[in-house]
Amino acid sequence: MDSDFFLGLEKIHRITSLQRHELYIHLVALNGSSYNALYDDFKISDEDSGYELSLGKFSGTIIWDALRDGENTKFTTFDRDNDIYDGNCAVDYESGWWHTECYNCNLNAPYGLNLNWYRENPLKEAKMLIRPIRSDEEVSN
Repeated sequence: MDSDFFLGLEKIHRITSLQRHELYIHLVALNGSSYNALYDDFKISDEDSGYELSLGKFSGTIIWDALRDGENTKFTTFDRDNDIYDGNCAVDYESGWWHTECYNCNLNAPYGLNLNWYRENPLKEAKMLIRPIRSDEEVSN
């Protein structure tokens, strides 16, 4: 891919509901340092459940599990305010996300200060990648 894109919540739900997937996140800070995070059981629910986030276990080179704050949270958009904040986090921070009050992690924001893993750590690059977890039988073949 040569540019930014978002696969879409419904497509991600359909993909992650078929089998277990892991989520790999690659981050590059403004100072050029790179980090990663891995969740071993990533999935999102269907539209009726608000595309609620589920993550599994965390590992990686970054210390803080910032995405965990959004686990079991519905996805907030400009027109569907599912966060617990008095306003609408998606409007205030220019991005749909699994906002709570509003976020510790926001990887869907436009480039700038709101694109971050923790508010004190703005990023110049963020990639979120998913792949199916292979069964032990598939690995041995």
